Parts: sequence; C-alpha cells; structure tokens
Amino acid sequence: MSNFGYFVSKLGDHGMGRALRHRDYAIYALAGWVSNIGLWVQKTALFWLLWELTNSYSALGALAFAEAIMTILVMPYAGTLTDRYDRLKMARIVQVALLSIGTLFAVLSALDLITIHILFGLVMINGIAEGFWTPLRMTMPPSLVPREDLPAALGVSAAMFNLAQFIGPALGGIIVAFFGVTYAFIFNAASFLGYLLVLFIITLRYDEVVSRKTEGFIKEFKAGLIYIAETAGLRRFLVLSLGASLLMRAYRELFAGISDGIFGMGVEGLAILSSAAGLGALVTALYLGNFGKIKGLIRSILIFLFVAVVAQIALASATVFWFAVLSAAVLSATATYAGIGGQLLVQTTIHGAVRGRVMSVWGMILRGGPASGAWMVGTIAGFSDLQFAFYTATGLFVVVLLWTLPKAKNMAANLERSSEERDAADS
Repeated sequence: MSNFGYFVSKLGDHGMGRALRHRDYAIYALAGWVSNIGLWVQKTALFWLLWELTNSYSALGALAFAEAIMTILVMPYAGTLTDRYDRLKMARIVQVALLSIGTLFAVLSALDLITIHILFGLVMINGIAEGFWTPLRMTMPPSLVPREDLPAALGVSAAMFNLAQFIGPALGGIIVAFFGVTYAFIFNAASFLGYLLVLFIITLRYDEVVSRKTEGFIKEFKAGLIYIAETAGLRRFLVLSLGASLLMRAYRELFAGISDGIFGMGVEGLAILSSAAGLGALVTALYLGNFGKIKGLIRSILIFLFVAVVAQIALASATVFWFAVLSAAVLSATATYAGIGGQLLVQTTIHGAVRGRVMSVWGMILRGGPASGAWMVGTIAGFSDLQFAFYTATGLFVVVLLWTLPKAKNMAANLERSSEERDAADS
C-alpha cells in the first residue's frame, strides 16, 4: 500500500473520517456544503439589500423573524410527516421548492422588481420551505451511517456547515460588491440544483420510518412532545438551548447594521464579521467532530456558554472594529459548541421512530431562536441603542444559566447515553 493509501485508510478509522468512508453520506455532505455556501451568499445579499433600503436595525431583525416564524409554524407538521413518509422522496420535493424560490429571487432582482414588500414575502415563502427541509436535513445522517459513526457524521455536517458560514459571507460580499445582488441569487439557485441531483443518487441505508397507522397530525405531534417531557433531563436541556438560541445567537442577523451603522465599514465589514463568526464556529465544529464522545458534554456546554456571555458583552462594548471581529469569532465558537454538542446529545438519546418530531422541535429552537432574538434586540436598539439591547439579552440569559446549573448533573446522567442504554437501564 502506498503512503497516501495508508494515510487515507487511517483517516477513515479516526474522527470525522469514520463518516466520510460511507460513500452516500460523503457525497450528501459535500453537496450540502456547496448548497450552504449558496445559502450564506444569498443571506449576505438579502441583509445588505434591506440595510440599503432601510438603514434600520429593527428591519434587519424583522426580516430574520419573518422567515423564522414561517419555519416555526410549519416545522411541527413537517417533523410529523418526516416520521411518516419516505424521507428521501420528501427531500427531493422540498429541494425543488427551494430551487424555484432561489430562481425567483434571481429573476425579480435582474428585472429590478424587488421591493421591501416583495422581499419580505419571498423570504416568508422561503421560510415555509426551510421549515420542511430542517427536520429532513437533521434526520438524514442517522439514515446514512451506522450509529457508532453518527457523532463523526454530525461533526462533518457541522464542520461543513460552518466552513460554508466562513466562506459564504466572504464570497457573498465579493459578489455583491463587484457584481451586484442578482449574481448572489443566481449563485444560490445553482447550488440548490447540485444538491437536488445528489438526492437522486444516494440511497438511505437505515430506514427509521416505521409502518404504522397514522393517528392525525395533532395526536402524533403531541406524542412527540410527551416523549420529550417524559425523557428525563431532555425538557430542561431544550429550555437551556432555547435561551441560548434566543438570547446569545441574535448577533449574526444584525451584522449589516453593526458593520455600517457603528463602524462605517459597509458590505466589506459585513463580510468580515460574518466570516470571522464562521471561522470561530468552524474551529468548534472540527473539534467536536473529532471528539466523538458524549460523556462530559453537558459540563463543557455550560462552560462554553459562560464564555459566550463574556464574548457577547465584549461585542456589545467594542469601539474598535477588529475587536468586534475577534469578539464575534469567540461568541460564534462558543455558541456553536452549545448548538452542535446539544444536537449530538439529542440525536443520540432519542429513538429513531420519533426523530423527525423531536428534531423538528430542536430545529424550531435553533432556527427560530436567533431570528426572534434578532427582532427583539433590534427593536430594543431602536428605542435605546444596540449596546443596551445586547446587555439586556445577555442578562436574561445569565438568569437561564443559573436556573439550569442545579440540575446539570441530573441532565448529564440521563442524556449522555444512547436510547438503547437508557432502555436497558429502565428494564
């Protein structure tokens, strides 16, 4: 065996390489990475376009919230469908919808027909499609790799998502600055087309959808909520995650205003801030992807969240642009650790038969929290200033952290093990 072949062989036995040795997962993850780059390119264009139209922090928060509220409203139904029907076929249908919406953005922009009302309307429609896509995306890795390689697969997905988060805004800033927002929308639509083609190539190795008599959406989703409530430690952990998502991850949607409104750095500053946040998140994702263990995650998540509190205060207090960039990178790294580590805990501890419904709740937290938080922070900033708004959000989160701490050991004992281990202990 050549030295290169030996290296590849050893890579497949360790860390994130364990997931990439599975062909279908590898090409699925790569396509998702390209699509996520397109998504961040489009987000950069959208927020910059809105900032140029309004110069309003509250408008930036409102745009994020408008998309998120539609995602939140449909996600419970989407999660229930994900547990009922063929997930791969559903994924293809949703990708066609996302491709169509991205193409419509490009066409309307090329014809100079986008107004604030059209912008909000299209973003809300896109939010509906994202609401269906989120539980599907989160349930794919467990269906493409064996359970022992799931931590590695989640690490790869998170690393590629955050690598896209690093590259996408920078690329988006370049495209918007030199070519205009239309080309950013075209780039995003093309990335969705590639993702759609991959979904016709791969097959799911593990089918978690159980054939059963359907009992109606409300009853089935309620069963998912009961499962969450009855799984020891899970409900409190989800409340902690909601607090972190709502109060500690609102910064990204406000980067356009921070860049131009505070530091006068324009779209270039927006790209730098977004890419710095992406780099911080990428470092965290790579670490967790190669860590591969869930023991001790609760404790480390709490530690990282305390660091996030300090970083958000630093970002709010920054008077020098590059200090704000550093603070954004640290804040993103710590908040991302809580997000990825939390998903690893939840994905590991739940049963496959309810994965779609539980992950739809998780998706509502991760998707709706930052957008709702951005709207809240932006609205408070409109009445006072951005610094006070961030201080308020940070103070509220400290209350959530202090509420969580007394039960941290109990959460760790119950969540840092698989569903099979928990069932064996209960029997």
